[in-house]
Amino acid sequence: MEIIGIICVAVLLLLGFLWRPTKWQDPKSTQADADALQAYEARESLFVNRSELVLFAALTRHKPDGFHIMVKVRLEDILSVRRDIKDKRLRWQYRGRVKSRHVDYVICDGAGAVLCALELDGTSHRNGEAEMVDGFKDAIFKNAGLRLLRIHTGANFDEFAQKLWQRIRKY
Repeated sequence: MEIIGIICVAVLLLLGFLWRPTKWQDPKSTQADADALQAYEARESLFVNRSELVLFAALTRHKPDGFHIMVKVRLEDILSVRRDIKDKRLRWQYRGRVKSRHVDYVICDGAGAVLCALELDGTSHRNGEAEMVDGFKDAIFKNAGLRLLRIHTGANFDEFAQKLWQRIRKY
């Protein structure tokens, strides 16, 4: 009798394995309920701290005509998974690495082409996980052929902005 039970369990496991979907499917979105819609509120500012606001003011003050400063831009809006990667799971995996991350500022020309991205590094960038994320951002920008510039809190933001705009005019 025990052997029949073992055989039945084995057959059920085999059938379950054979009848599982063989093709991976993209994740699906779901409709938000009323509670989910009520769970959000407006932030007071896009800037997380005073240093971000002061750097933005310096960038704006020295910005020449024809350029734009974008704030808190998602990596996925700047970078995309290469089209030659056809495996859907792999594409979703790579997309997952960038979709919820951002850079502090993006400098664009009038046509929206990214000229460079800026990261303001403060004390929150001085731990193991933050350093790993920073290294990842540095590497993917380099591999994509885009400039990612870093500035540390406490630096002279006006001087940085003036030099940045001089360099960008040469691009």
